[in-house]
Amino acid sequence: MSKIANVYSNAVKNHFRVLYANWEPGTPIELGDYGKMDGNVFIPMGKLKNDFPEFKKTLLKTTSDTRKDTKEFKSESGVEVNLLPKGSLSVDGVPLAKATLDIKFSGKNTVYFNAIGCTNTRITNKAKLGEALMEKFSGGHWEKKYYVVTDLVEADKAIIAISKSGRSGISFEAESPLLQKIDLSDASIKLDLKMEKDIGYKVPAEEGLTLLLGLCKIESRFFSRKIIFEPKTRKGLGFGERLGLESDIPDFEVEDFDNLSGIPLAEMLEEELVFQQMGEE
Repeated sequence: MSKIANVYSNAVKNHFRVLYANWEPGTPIELGDYGKMDGNVFIPMGKLKNDFPEFKKTLLKTTSDTRKDTKEFKSESGVEVNLLPKGSLSVDGVPLAKATLDIKFSGKNTVYFNAIGCTNTRITNKAKLGEALMEKFSGGHWEKKYYVVTDLVEADKAIIAISKSGRSGISFEAESPLLQKIDLSDASIKLDLKMEKDIGYKVPAEEGLTLLLGLCKIESRFFSRKIIFEPKTRKGLGFGERLGLESDIPDFEVEDFDNLSGIPLAEMLEEELVFQQMGEE
C-alpha cells in the first residue's frame, strides 16, 4: 500500500472515527461489497450478491438519506485555508479577477478534505446480515478477516489535497467572474484549478464521488473491550495481568490469534463472537 494512501486513510479515520476512506476517492464500490483491511485502507475482494446465492435478491435492505451536508476537516496543524473575494489583492499585490480558494501547507503529509453535498446510504437490516454471515462462518464459508461495506457517503463535489512538503500549496478560482466570494458549502459553484506546488495527491473539485465507508465485521466481543494484548514473542502472549487475573497464569503458544485451540479461553471466545460496526466506540 502506498504511503500517500496510508496518510489519507489514517487522517480520514482519525477524524470520522466510524467512517473509513474509500481509496482512491471515487473508486466504484457498493453496499454489500466485502474485503480485508490494510491498515485503515479497505481492499475489496468481492460482492455478497455475486458470491452467495442468498444475497442476490432481497436479503439486503437499504435506505438513503436525502438530506445533504458538508464534511470538512484539515490536519490539526500545517494547513491554512483562505477564501479570497474577487478584487482582493493577490500575493503579488494584483487585484484578483475572480474569487479564489487558497490552501497553503506548512508541513509534509498534511491533509485538506472538503466534501460538499454529502448523502448517506446504508444497510438497514445489519442484524439480519450478521446472522447470515455468522451462519456462514460457523459452516466454514466465511472468514473472520472479512469486512462488509454497510454504509456509504457520496459527495456532489470534493476537494482533497495532501502536501508533499512544508512549501506545498494549491489554489482554485471560481469559474464565473461574476461570483464575489466562494461558498464551500455550495456544490453548484464551479471551480478551476489555478495553481499547485508540491502537492502529493489531489482531488481537484471533482463531482459525484464515493468518499467514505462504514464497515461491519465478525469480531470477538472479548477483544472489543479495549483490552490490549502485547505479545512478548510471536508465540508467547502471557496476558494474565492484562486481564486483571493472577500474573502466574502460564503463557501459551499460538500460531494464529484467530485459532486459539487447546486453551480454556477458546470456548469463551467462540461464544462471544458478534457482528458489529467497526470504528471507535
